[in-house]
Amino acid sequence: MFQWRVVLLAVLAVLLLVAGLVALILPDPYEGEVLYEFDKRHTFRLLDGIALVLLVLGCIVAWIAGIVWHRRMYGS
Repeated sequence: MFQWRVVLLAVLAVLLLVAGLVALILPDPYEGEVLYEFDKRHTFRLLDGIALVLLVLGCIVAWIAGIVWHRRMYGS
């Protein structure tokens, strides 16, 4: 039996994780304004915060996909 909900959730999770990782690897000129400066060489910028949110959402969606799959397969 094809479980399209699980597949869609898994694809969404992968896309969110990839988007978050791509946002993390961008160079400093593309990352936006500085939100917090640790020292002269290390800063937390706007796009770093967005990447963090995307990665957390991707993990949550992947977890939900696993729960849906488990309930469909084992009925509990």
